[in-house]
Amino acid sequence: MRTNPSSSFLLGAALVVCLLTAATWSTAEAQGDRVLAQIGNQTVTEADLDEMANAVPEKFRPLYTSPEGRKRTLDYVVNVYVLAAEAQNQGLDKTAKVQKLMEFTRKDLLARLYLDKMSKEVPAPTEQEAKEFYDKNSAQFSTPESLHLHHILVKTEKEAKDVLERLKKGEKFPDLASQVSICPSKSKGGNLDWLPRGSLLPEIEDVAFNMKNGQITGPVKSKFGYHVLFLEDRKPAQENPYDQVKDYIMEQLKFQRQQDYYEKLAEKLRKQMNVQVTADAVPTPAPPVPAGPAAPTGPAAAPPAGPK
Repeated sequence: MRTNPSSSFLLGAALVVCLLTAATWSTAEAQGDRVLAQIGNQTVTEADLDEMANAVPEKFRPLYTSPEGRKRTLDYVVNVYVLAAEAQNQGLDKTAKVQKLMEFTRKDLLARLYLDKMSKEVPAPTEQEAKEFYDKNSAQFSTPESLHLHHILVKTEKEAKDVLERLKKGEKFPDLASQVSICPSKSKGGNLDWLPRGSLLPEIEDVAFNMKNGQITGPVKSKFGYHVLFLEDRKPAQENPYDQVKDYIMEQLKFQRQQDYYEKLAEKLRKQMNVQVTADAVPTPAPPVPAGPAAPTGPAAAPPAGPK
């Protein structure tokens, strides 16, 4: 498995909760289990890594179960233990600020564990519900028309016309792009790969989606300069069949159902515990800076609610 930054971030993020729930590893689970690492009087065992793998969603489990994944997981855990131990040696855990943060972290973990326990009451979406959602929202699952586009970007119209003349005389588009284009795509010979409708600058899109395969055209002016375009190929818009998106829909319906449950549960507990929120404690967002005499105003976007 090839390591990349996103998978490393996911590994670390998912392990945080696992580590927080692993306070008894070094005693109970270490007995009769192969010890993989010893950190002072604490141990990390085979069972610990298995516990972590089982705690993450199945689609991410290969990050933990492959030989390389288990090695990365073990390295991460050991690093956390040694860094935390040194932080304690330096007394960082004794400061009031850290004590307060640790107490909130404990409450946050308890809230997540309680929510996870209570969420088991939430019925999973059915295939019929997923199919009904697909039928009502099929436009969300369609792939728009796409172009395989190449371009050469230069600063002036004269330079663009010179590029067109050189192309007419037989010079190759990728060679010219790598020589004169000021766009980073010059490293790929001007290749912009597949671009769906709606992803291009309007002035470029208007021209590009009216070109024929193999056509070269220009100059096309944009705020970045002047473009010479080459259309290699195009794909028509198409609707993704239900079977291809079923798993995604089921996952989204499940998430939304759990989110709704979380909000109702939190509201119920707030009322039971007679929670009082002081309005003054939440600062009123400043109005947006007006862009002109008739600039509209509106509420700021609400932050995402609840633990994920």
